[in-house]
Amino acid sequence: MLSSVLRMFGVASLAAVVLCGPSPIAAHAAAMDFETLDLSPGGRCKARRCPIVMVAAGEITPGTTQRFITFVQQAARQGANDVLIIDLPGGRLVESLNLGLVLRKLRTSVFVGRAVTSNGENFVVNGSCMSACVYMLMGGARRFVTVESRLGVHREFLPNSSGSDPLSVLRSTQRFPEASMMLRAYSRRMGVSPALIDLAEQYGVGGIRILTPQDIVRFRLAKIAK
Repeated sequence: MLSSVLRMFGVASLAAVVLCGPSPIAAHAAAMDFETLDLSPGGRCKARRCPIVMVAAGEITPGTTQRFITFVQQAARQGANDVLIIDLPGGRLVESLNLGLVLRKLRTSVFVGRAVTSNGENFVVNGSCMSACVYMLMGGARRFVTVESRLGVHREFLPNSSGSDPLSVLRSTQRFPEASMMLRAYSRRMGVSPALIDLAEQYGVGGIRILTPQDIVRFRLAKIAK
């Protein structure tokens, strides 16, 4: 899957390099898990207009895309609609691109938020989408984020280059122009301004830029749900 994604954007020479995009807060996050959630009052799904959505939380790890495809098939049989709610700390960059391409092919709408249950009712509160998650979000046919949800971007990392020791810092500064080219091409394909990639490139190892609501709108990353 890695090679096919890179070839799609004309950078097959990077196929031997595993690009990772972990957020600093994702170091100990669990692998992404999926579930369906009934958002009707009291957890009761009535009649034919039952609002069952898909929910994803956890880190984007190798194999997540295939597990998501399997989950979508199961969710459809449960009557879930084409809305995915995500609350993700980040993870593997190329895997997030794979997920974004699948989301676009399925025409899935993506909403950044966190599903919670209180007094027997399921609802969604502010969530986060950090690091590689942002590239997954780009794949949504429609994209929404609440004004207080947190989205963060940074430069992609090379393998074993996320530390602060001199060798890791050196590796992180050995830039692959093809990687930035790939991400810019991907963002354009998804209808997001490639200027967002330029912004992310300014934040290296251990850094992250939290996007403001104005950033999110300016880069056409998502609509702000109020």
